[in-house]
Amino acid sequence: MLRWGTGRFVGYSLLLLAGGAVVLLMIVSAAFIFSSRSQLHGTESLKAARVDRLILEFISDLVDAETAQRGFIITSNEAYLGPYENALTQFAKDASDLRLRAAEVDEGKAIAPEPVAELIRLGQKKMDLVGHNLAEFRAGQVDELRLLISSDQGRAVMDEIREKAAAIRQVAIDVRIARAAAMRDTATMLRTMISLGVAMIVVLTAGATMIMIRHLRQINEARQELIEINQELESRVRERTEAVMRTNDELQRYAYIVSHDLRAPLVNIMGFTSELESATERLTGYIRKAGDEDANDPDRADALLAVDEDIPEALGFIRSSMKRMDSLINEILKLSRAGRRVLEPIPLDTQSIVSECIDSIRQRFDEAGAEVHIEGRLPDVVSDRSALQQVFTNLLDNATKYLKDGRSGQITVRGRLERGSAVFEVEDNGRGIAEADFERIFELFRRAGVQDQPGDGIGLAHTRMLARRLGGDVSVKSDGETGTTFIVTIARDLVLRMGRNET
Repeated sequence: MLRWGTGRFVGYSLLLLAGGAVVLLMIVSAAFIFSSRSQLHGTESLKAARVDRLILEFISDLVDAETAQRGFIITSNEAYLGPYENALTQFAKDASDLRLRAAEVDEGKAIAPEPVAELIRLGQKKMDLVGHNLAEFRAGQVDELRLLISSDQGRAVMDEIREKAAAIRQVAIDVRIARAAAMRDTATMLRTMISLGVAMIVVLTAGATMIMIRHLRQINEARQELIEINQELESRVRERTEAVMRTNDELQRYAYIVSHDLRAPLVNIMGFTSELESATERLTGYIRKAGDEDANDPDRADALLAVDEDIPEALGFIRSSMKRMDSLINEILKLSRAGRRVLEPIPLDTQSIVSECIDSIRQRFDEAGAEVHIEGRLPDVVSDRSALQQVFTNLLDNATKYLKDGRSGQITVRGRLERGSAVFEVEDNGRGIAEADFERIFELFRRAGVQDQPGDGIGLAHTRMLARRLGGDVSVKSDGETGTTFIVTIARDLVLRMGRNET
């Protein structure tokens, strides 16, 4: 259910994300389009405004020229001609700009070039008239000039100019009004699009929030279920662990009791064997003494053969079997005691412990012609000293037993830390172990390979049992020919591992 809910949540999230992306793309696209349109409308409005301004400046140039003319004629002061000269220069520039800018408004569709050209022609006519009046005045033809000034010719031209200019200005004003209205419409549409986009984003956000809240609620419910399942699982594991520990304790007590009880009849058998040996000696003496009278009696010869050879041989077999059985019982008792012993974890210098183990069986290394060395620095651990010593002693002794004839023995011990564990390797260049026997050698009373070395098949089983009690295990790797490596893993801190009930 949780997996399905998660998939559905991901699907809805992707859908909402895609919807949000589409909305944002629409808003950005609309903003780009409408801003471009608004910019276009603004540009056209500015062009129309520029034409309107140029027309006003054009008329202002004519007014300045006429005003300067009147001042000069009335006062005969040359100073009044300064504005005329400026107006004359500015008129040419404004006329040129007006023709150019008028053609730019709405790509030349709004203001026809003919009215503009007519306006400029009338303006030039007005300028020429002012220039002619000034020239006549300087020539001394005052009466004719006054007659010319008093006429309506100049005013008529100016009125026509204002009429033409007003018509062009009106076109420019209409363009500005239309473009301003278009800009307002564009801004309204942009605001509408943005408002719709924001509304859609709000809806999507609300939907995403609802889906997230629902999914979080499902996660919390699943987490609570998982907590309950874990608690139940921990309870079951605790119960099973306690049951296994009780069973293990019972098996160890059973092994101890059985081994202890087996020793009693074994002692009796050993005692009676001694009695049989003593009785055999007396019987032999009696038969020899009684048989002196008839040395050729075949029954006497058979009896002597039985007491001299058959019975001692049988007693010898019984005694060797009892010794082996006694050795096995002792090993079982040792295993039982090791399994029942309370571990005492303390900080240990593993380097020193391995060195002590090597020194304790140094004689065996010398007899086998083997060299042993520790590679690098072994990691320190918090563990049980006695159990760790037994593990290394068993593995080193085992490596010494199975060196290969004709090959100089080399035994190496190395170690490293891996997370919360310490890993040690005991490597030799001996006979090797077949892959099929990798697990068999750790079984009780089971051995692999050629059985030319003394042993009961208990050492490696004991080693694995100790390693597991120390929070780890023992494994082996070998190619079956060039040597064997035993890998021992134990808890780096046995106190911490025992605190979590992992041993």
